[in-house]
Amino acid sequence: MTDVRPLSHGQEAQWFLHRLVPGATAYLTGVAVRIRDAVDVASFGRAVDLLAVRHEMLRSTFTTDGGRPVRLVRAASRLRLEHHALGAVGEEELRSRVAGALAAPYRLDENGAFRIVLWTRPDGDAVLLVGGHHLATDAASDAVLLRDLLRLYASCVTGTDARLPVLRGGFDEEVAKERALLASPRGAELGRYWQRICHGSAAAELPTDLPRPAMPSLSGATCRVAVPAATAARLREVARAAGVTPFALLLGAFQGLLYRSTRQRDFLVGCPVTTRMSSNSLHLVGNFINTIVLRAEIAPSTSFHDLAVAVAEQVRTGVDAIRYPFSLVARDLGRRAPAAGRARAYAISFNMLSTAHLEPRLRPVFETGRPDTTTDYAGLALRPYPLPQQEGQLDLGVDVVQGADTLTFDFRYDGALFERETVERLAQHYVRAVEIATTEPATQVARAPLWAAAPVVPATPAAPQTTDI
Repeated sequence: MTDVRPLSHGQEAQWFLHRLVPGATAYLTGVAVRIRDAVDVASFGRAVDLLAVRHEMLRSTFTTDGGRPVRLVRAASRLRLEHHALGAVGEEELRSRVAGALAAPYRLDENGAFRIVLWTRPDGDAVLLVGGHHLATDAASDAVLLRDLLRLYASCVTGTDARLPVLRGGFDEEVAKERALLASPRGAELGRYWQRICHGSAAAELPTDLPRPAMPSLSGATCRVAVPAATAARLREVARAAGVTPFALLLGAFQGLLYRSTRQRDFLVGCPVTTRMSSNSLHLVGNFINTIVLRAEIAPSTSFHDLAVAVAEQVRTGVDAIRYPFSLVARDLGRRAPAAGRARAYAISFNMLSTAHLEPRLRPVFETGRPDTTTDYAGLALRPYPLPQQEGQLDLGVDVVQGADTLTFDFRYDGALFERETVERLAQHYVRAVEIATTEPATQVARAPLWAAAPVVPATPAAPQTTDI
C-alpha cells in the first residue's frame, strides 16, 4: 500500500531544482562519523531496516501527480545498508570514497532521498555515512537519524531496548499547518511583511572574479578558518553586554564586511531558520528549514554595535513570520521585476550552527572544530568525520560553527564565480571584523581597519549542524 502526500512549498522548490539540474550536489547533505571499534555489519543492516520502519520519510519516494510533485509513502522501505569492506586503503582513498557517496545523485522517484553507507577497514576502523537530499531532510534530521541508528545498532547487538523517543505527529502536519496559514488572513499579512522588508532593497552581491554564467552552476568549494580562542571566548560576553545574541553580533560584523566589500548601503542577506516550533517535531525527519531575509541599512556613522542591535530587532520582529514560505517571497519578487531577469531576494546567506541541544555524549561528533575528539556512544568509540557539502547553492554561504569552546567559519562559494584566493581573503577579513566588533564595538564600520592581517588558523571544512539564531 502506498499513500500519496502533498509537499511543502520548500520541498516543491527543492523538487524543481532537482529536476532542473538532476546531478547537482548543492542540495545533498549528511553526517559522517568515524568508528574506532570493530563493528557488527549484520547488526547495522538490521538497524537500518528498523530505522526505516520508524521514520516514514525513509520509506518515501517522490514523483509527480497531475503535474505537481508529491511524496509516496511506501509500506516497505527500499533503503538498505550499503557496506564496503575496503581492506587496508589509505586515508586519502577512504575520504574520496566517502565524499563520492555523499555527492552521488539520488533517484528520488525510485529509491527515495536517503542512503546509509558503511566502510570498514582492518583493525577496528570504519566510517558511517547518513546522507540525504535536502528535499526530505535537514541538519537536525541528520542528527536524529544518526542518534536513532546508533541506538538501534546497540539494541541489535545486545538484544536490549533501544529506548528511542516517542514520535508524535508527522511531517504531514507541517504541510497542513503551512497550507492553513497561507489560506488565512494571517498568511496574507505575513506575505505583505516580507514584501515591505524587501521593497527598495537588493540582494548583497560581491564583485565576482569570473563572468556570471546564464544558469547557476550549483557547484563550488569550501574555505574554512578557525577563530582565535580569545575571540571565541570574548564573543558571548560582548554580546551579553550589548543585550544581543552572538548571532546578532556575528551577522552585524558580516554585514559591515559586505558594506565595505560591495559599497552597497542597503542590502539583503538570507538566513536559514528552523520551523521546528513544537516539541512534536523535535524527533521527526524532514525538511523543516525556511529562509528569512534580514536587511542592512548602513550610513557612514553606523558602528558594529549599531548593526548588531539592528539585527537583533529584526529577528525579534520577524520571528512570527518564519513560517511564511520563502519560495513565495522569491516568486513575488520575480513577478514584480520580470525585466531584471535575475531578481532575487538574496545571493549570500549567513547561518549560525550550534550543537548545544544535542545529547552530551553525541555532541562531540558534530563539533568538527576538534576532529580528533573521541566520544563513546551506543557502545562505540566515535570521532567527527567532517565533509564539505552543500557547496554552490548561492554566490556565497557563510556557516558559523560554534562548539563548546571553538568558533569556525565555513565560506561555501560558487566556484564558477570566485577564485579560492578571493574567498580566503574575504574569510580573513571577516575574522578581522569579528575581532573589532568584539573589542571595539563602537567603531564605525566605514573607518574600521578590516584589511589588516588577522590571525586565522586554516581548518578542515565541516558538515553543517543545526540552525540556531
